[in-house]
Amino acid sequence: MKKPFKSFIIDKDFDGSRVDRFLKKQFTNIPQSLFEKNFRKKNITVNSKKVKNLFKLKVNDVVDIFTEFKIDNMIKKKKIFFTSKDLNQLKKNFIFECEDYCILNKPYGYASQDGSKVKTNIIDILNISSKNYHLVHRLDKEATGLMLIAKNRHYAKKFSEMFKFREITKRYLVIINGKIKKNKGEIQTKDTFNGKEIVSKLYFEVISKKNNFSYIEVDLITGRKHQIRKQFSKLGHPIVGDVKYGDKKNKVPLCLLSYKIEFEYNNKIKKYKAIIPDDFKSCLEKFF
Repeated sequence: MKKPFKSFIIDKDFDGSRVDRFLKKQFTNIPQSLFEKNFRKKNITVNSKKVKNLFKLKVNDVVDIFTEFKIDNMIKKKKIFFTSKDLNQLKKNFIFECEDYCILNKPYGYASQDGSKVKTNIIDILNISSKNYHLVHRLDKEATGLMLIAKNRHYAKKFSEMFKFREITKRYLVIINGKIKKNKGEIQTKDTFNGKEIVSKLYFEVISKKNNFSYIEVDLITGRKHQIRKQFSKLGHPIVGDVKYGDKKNKVPLCLLSYKIEFEYNNKIKKYKAIIPDDFKSCLEKFF
């Protein structure tokens, strides 16, 4: 019997994952087309059987590879703009960490993930020496505050499902321009994306109003891109420091803070609060 070039035994982290996505984690420089070619040629098998790239893996499945992938120059490696010093600096902002997740108090100016105009981002920095960290939600580059980050695939899937079914509570602190009329309420807007109607919803409650500014707490119901920023801008109350969505007069960092996060873990309720950054504190002192 032909001996495999490499074999993997599937653990709980990849239970339910597609076999091609599992392999992509192991061989990051290999293009998808080469995987599919080797599935067709039976150079990649699961439990000694020919499978398609969409095959879903289970715990203890054996993935055998009967070819040596030639990865040299297949995909141009992306230039790295960060080092282990960035990792150590970012980890200073962890307010909690255990084997399954960590809570990061994200500083201003860090994107959550990679993008065409992004040089440094949270997830790539954390994974510079390992591949243990997984995003389960995002914060805007200009925003600050709490991010829940999974440390294995099992909890990445679990937390993603908990977010989907609103089993994780997040609260934001925001300073907006103008005195908003209601002291609390719901904001709901509708947009069209790819021909489909998208509903965005949040609840808010005013903490303070003064000097033509409002300091509010927000409960985000749907998690659309830039949702809080867009919705308050549409009401004529752009967030302080939000040049993109209408604040042209206040030359300060964006006053949007992911302040609280609460969820159940191992049958216990976990609650975390952000450390309010100095720039946000300065705006509170200046405006209120």
